[in-house]
Amino acid sequence: MIRIEYENSGCFSGCTGIIALAGWFTAVIRDVMFSKWLWVIFDVLIPPLGAFRGIFMWLGWA
Repeated sequence: MIRIEYENSGCFSGCTGIIALAGWFTAVIRDVMFSKWLWVIFDVLIPPLGAFRGIFMWLGWA
């Protein structure tokens, strides 16, 4: 029998991972809409930065 093991770790894992991923998508999509290409590069290369920026955008702090 084949058993697949899934390790739940990293920045985008679990319930907080869903929020982080949604924040990351928010930051990337908003930066693309406003043509902030340097921020898009930072968001893609450093995903936790984009996740925090997206959450801050929801709160109106960014």
